[in-house]
Amino acid sequence: MNIFITGVSRGLGKELAVHYTETGHRVFGFSRSVPDDNDGEIKKLKESAGFAYYMGSINESSDVKTAVDEAVKFMGGIDVLINNAAYKLFKPPDEITEEEYRESIRTNLTSQILVCAAVMPHLLNAKGGKIINLSSNAGMTHYGDGTAYCSSKAGLIAYSLSLADYLKDKNVSVNVISPPTLSTGDYRKTSPGINHGKLVRSESVIKIIDHIIFNRKFITGKNFPVFKLKTLIK
Repeated sequence: MNIFITGVSRGLGKELAVHYTETGHRVFGFSRSVPDDNDGEIKKLKESAGFAYYMGSINESSDVKTAVDEAVKFMGGIDVLINNAAYKLFKPPDEITEEEYRESIRTNLTSQILVCAAVMPHLLNAKGGKIINLSSNAGMTHYGDGTAYCSSKAGLIAYSLSLADYLKDKNVSVNVISPPTLSTGDYRKTSPGINHGKLVRSESVIKIIDHIIFNRKFITGKNFPVFKLKTLIK
């Protein structure tokens, strides 16, 4: 399986890259940050013959195009796209600047659309593939400090389900996963004072992604909310 993942330098994206390379798949990562060579998992990834990456901005269409082209050269094609990059902003709406709103919409919605648009022709030419977008359960609710984040993530859910409607007869599935703040390995290291027992672990999301990718059934047009005590897989 050839898997293209955005946001692989840390957190869930890094864990996904490790998970899939260790299980024998080829992974191409796209990130605006340089993966840290001092990180043991990153070092292992870079030493793997099944992993390569491109550093650039997911908000720039030229970087997106280059990353996709490089992924196709490295892997020979793309079977699965996992859109994982995100920008979190929680502030009272009367304190958020215009640029902060733009950055939230660009990273959480527009960039995902750009990546989907760049990968889509390859999936259609291959007569099949899977797109998995990572949203948030913030996109399914609302709260005072979440005007930028909630609205951008809600937009990604609506975009994903609309794209699924368009592609469902072309053997290309589109699904979206909506977790809360995740307890990833990196987050546990950088924020040890937080009660991570109250957070959903990243393994729960990886389980859902595996369910979508490897299921014999054609799963599309689904939003998978993730909660602490229950993950909705149907």
